[in-house]
Amino acid sequence: MPSKPTNAKVKKRHVENLLFMVLLLIFGTFLMIQIREGIRMQEQFSSTRIKHDTYLLQLDDLKSENDKLKEQNTLLASQKDTLTESVLNEQGYSELAESLTGIRDLAGLTVVDGPGVTITLSDSTITDTTDINQSSLIHSQDVRYFVDLLKAAGAKAIAINGERIVCTTSIICTGPTIRVNNSRYPVPFVITAVCDPNSTYDILQNDLHVIFRISEGVEIAFEKIDKVSIPAFSDFTVIDALSKELEVINPT
Repeated sequence: MPSKPTNAKVKKRHVENLLFMVLLLIFGTFLMIQIREGIRMQEQFSSTRIKHDTYLLQLDDLKSENDKLKEQNTLLASQKDTLTESVLNEQGYSELAESLTGIRDLAGLTVVDGPGVTITLSDSTITDTTDINQSSLIHSQDVRYFVDLLKAAGAKAIAINGERIVCTTSIICTGPTIRVNNSRYPVPFVITAVCDPNSTYDILQNDLHVIFRISEGVEIAFEKIDKVSIPAFSDFTVIDALSKELEVINPT
């Protein structure tokens, strides 16, 4: 006959069963916590995604509204200038009206149309971890170089991503973007200029510094355009500041 288990063996088996149950309980609790945490993170991700999509839609609406306001502002400014010139001519100040038009042109406060070129600047698509100088990225000095090159080539008007370049314009790197006047723009940077397209295109293609930058990996593309429209300078924050300075220098 088989021997009956001793009390020690029975006790040991009970302890093993108890430990097994405790382990199952701990594992079940851990699994439940993980499931709950996963559900919470999924809900949080979904909520964040919904907010992100909502903000993108709001941003698109604001951009669209801003573009419309810019168009209205340009139209109103043009109407104001036309009315001012008309009043001056009617009152016998035709020379003053002509001078005022010339000053507006020089200050970049009028739209300039004509043939020209576009220059598109983009970062290299190849990531080089050894590039400590970030030469494969477009920097503010690259944009300024092209602006100076276009001015030297006789450009009548220049814009960067639709932002008119005037004598007070600053072009500064701000992280991954470039600040032009008081607006920030990411790559690609599109420079447009009203100029002689043929001679300017040749200058751009044969410039040694431009050739060197292309060899470093940045993407630079030139294109001749039959008709380029350069918008008027519309940074009224700067204009108001300059007007106040003029009032201080020459108070009425």
